Amino acid sequence: MSVNKRPRILVDAGGGIFERIGRSGMDISTLQQILLTHLHIDHTSDLAAVVMDLYMCDRTVPIALAGPQGRPGNDAAPENASPQPGVNEFVRLLFGADGAWRYMNTFTGFGIDVRELPSDPAEAAIHSIPVDEVFEDLGISICATAVPHGMMPSVAFRVDCDEQSVVFSGDVSQSTEALIALAKNCSMLVHDFSVPERDVAYGHLHAKPSAVGRTARESGAKVLLLSHFMPAIEGELGGAIDIVRREYGGRIEVASDLETYELR
Repeated sequence: MSVNKRPRILVDAGGGIFERIGRSGMDISTLQQILLTHLHIDHTSDLAAVVMDLYMCDRTVPIALAGPQGRPGNDAAPENASPQPGVNEFVRLLFGADGAWRYMNTFTGFGIDVRELPSDPAEAAIHSIPVDEVFEDLGISICATAVPHGMMPSVAFRVDCDEQSVVFSGDVSQSTEALIALAKNCSMLVHDFSVPERDVAYGHLHAKPSAVGRTARESGAKVLLLSHFMPAIEGELGGAIDIVRREYGGRIEVASDLETYELR
């Protein structure tokens, strides 16, 4: 996400992100905040490449990173039987003193300032994320709420900048009151659009088109940007969007790699 034509915030860092950054010609040396909605591989596998690039560009201050708290195991719920890490453990396993890429600590000023956010979707609270002085001067504020995504601790984010706002649902299994509240009257809602209305494998992990439309309508989002397409929906995208339109009368856009979406 760019502010004043400078990249400031990266939301998720899945496979291909680093290649797309290079192809776009974008200079990410001004990146100040990384937001991880959850820790599935397709949302985090290029994180190390992004972090390395920042410090190869002579960065000498820590990068801020926010994401979900871990979740304890629950024997009563088979899908949640295994405990899942939060971003603190995730970053430690990658870059800590005993981490896989511990050599990064030899870079001058290297650091990742991690902030964990409540990830229990049973709690509908919206949490503010402290920002640095640069973001305050730019009028940027960030908040988050927990959303359901199967066994994986997950959060959605809202970024406000002056009069504009963008909400990133991350992967979410259904419309929730907390997500609707987070997205209230936002300029753009970027929503997971992974599965069709019919039942498909792993479909319980993602909101169906009708639920996506309901979230957009009830939140009053001015623009709905659909993203995160999986094979099950790619062949029937048009029909799925028609279902969204039955619920939501606002502007709908379909995300495309390397495309720029301006708020106005």
